[in-house]
Amino acid sequence: MRENQDLRTGEVDDIRGTVTRLFEAARKKSGAPYEPERFLAYLTSPPVKSGRQVADTFAGRRRFVRFMHAVELELAICFTLDEWGRGFGLDEFAQLVAARRRKSGALRLAQNRLREARHELLRVPLVCGILTSPLLVGAVKIDHPARILLGLPWIVITGAVTVLAAEEYRFARQLVARIATSSSQKEGRDT
Repeated sequence: MRENQDLRTGEVDDIRGTVTRLFEAARKKSGAPYEPERFLAYLTSPPVKSGRQVADTFAGRRRFVRFMHAVELELAICFTLDEWGRGFGLDEFAQLVAARRRKSGALRLAQNRLREARHELLRVPLVCGILTSPLLVGAVKIDHPARILLGLPWIVITGAVTVLAAEEYRFARQLVARIATSSSQKEGRDT
């Protein structure tokens, strides 16, 4: 029992090192001091004043997603939606990752994410295009050089949403492949 506990402590220490390395790579100000209990808040610079989550800005969310994706890919795990929405301290996050690695079901979670991403790749750009269609209709209907001022935002908004949905789909495919490879390697070592 004691040996198993030491093994888990060593595993958590290794994971903490990996998480710290990925955190430093994802944050805006690499190498700057941070509070381990609110480390996610330090992905942006300046960090949020209180709380354990990243700044609620476009740049903050992009850094957070980049960090979480890096952790999932490198350690061949898949977080749940609830875990994506929570704030963590460094030790708590390392323990969560260790627990995720010990649990089975990562491949199933990743496959669910891939199915959802495939669905969103079709649905989100379509809905966005429809919701912003008055801009496109206005650009077609008016006979004035300023019509481009209506058509261009429709193209930019719909295009940006499509690119973001495609990025998530590509990542989900990559994650499924990584977890499947990791699972088959783990099974090979166990036999």
